[in-house]
Amino acid sequence: MTPLIPTEDELHAYVDGQLDDGRRREVEAWLEATPEWAETVAAWKRDAERLRAALANPRALPPAPQLEPSAIRRSLRARTRQRVALAAALVLTAGVGAVGGWVARSMTMAATLPPMEDALQAYRLFAMDQAHALELDASKSDDLKRWLVRNLGPRAAVPDLQAHGFTLLGGQLLSTDAGAAALLLYEARDGRRLGFYMRPGTRVPGRTKGLRQDGVLLTHYWFRDGYGFAVISLSDDPRADEVKEALDAST
Repeated sequence: MTPLIPTEDELHAYVDGQLDDGRRREVEAWLEATPEWAETVAAWKRDAERLRAALANPRALPPAPQLEPSAIRRSLRARTRQRVALAAALVLTAGVGAVGGWVARSMTMAATLPPMEDALQAYRLFAMDQAHALELDASKSDDLKRWLVRNLGPRAAVPDLQAHGFTLLGGQLLSTDAGAAALLLYEARDGRRLGFYMRPGTRVPGRTKGLRQDGVLLTHYWFRDGYGFAVISLSDDPRADEVKEALDAST
């Protein structure tokens, strides 16, 4: 039986070791039959290993130009082109006929990413995996504010969410294909964390705001004046709605 062609999400899950044994074997069989994507996935694995090593001990590593923000942005643009190429490959692999519906669905999933996917992944990395420390903690709030304005412009600010039950933990500067981005991380007394993410970016075609749920996480996002914003939280935290409304009104 020919294995189902994996989506890009499944390929990344394979790289991260998050697929069950059955699906992992199917993906490996597909990669064996698709050498161009086997090379791409192997490169992703090498990138992931370098990133883990850099986060564990950045000073011990030799210079890595491929991890510079400009290089990361080029890589992201290249991966967008690869997603389009994968969509075309799906048509050639699956052929024409009864599987047309699967092909159309796979093309759509491979050629696009959900809105503010970068915000969700940043939250997963720095809020849910506490092994990754934030670059600037709340004790350096003045440095954090200057850092945001310098990298994201005068609109960038550090919101005070004490009235909503959240205290600032710190911030992390990130890189996207649209430019610099920042994640501000907050924590409530019950230990639950909330992220506020901002970056340059235009709106999703046809909408200026939205809501998406991914497992236990909920992301409110909106676009305004050339910037994208997102509030990421656990999906069962009722405080996220009021935080989103407050931040939406102030950005």
